[in-house]
Amino acid sequence: MDLVYVIAVWIHVGTVAFWIGAMFFEDPASNRFFSRIVDRMGGVGWYAQAVLWTTGIIMLNHRGVSVERLFSSEFISTSWGKMMWAKIGLVLLLAVFQVLVGHRASKLIYGYVFVSFVIVGISVMLVRPILF
Repeated sequence: MDLVYVIAVWIHVGTVAFWIGAMFFEDPASNRFFSRIVDRMGGVGWYAQAVLWTTGIIMLNHRGVSVERLFSSEFISTSWGKMMWAKIGLVLLLAVFQVLVGHRASKLIYGYVFVSFVIVGISVMLVRPILF
């Protein structure tokens, strides 16, 4: 199970890097290979969300947090649980953005990128809990 966890972590981190990279460097007007693929896919947000939710559940299970426990009041009352739910809430906010704006140009992308970086920061605090 440790190998599955390590692979899930690598895929999770790689997907986040790819997704954030696409936010900064994808150019629909470009003829470059990467831009053509991303444009043909309609953006990478939904694909990234699918991979991140899947690997996230695998990583939580490795830490002993099942989906049932995730919703328990005992888990939510812990500081780690509160941080996890803050992260989940922000990820759900990104999903709402995907539904409402998607791959279209919008000034809301700045908030989207900001929320993405906040999620990365919370993730680091969950793995390295020095504040709680």
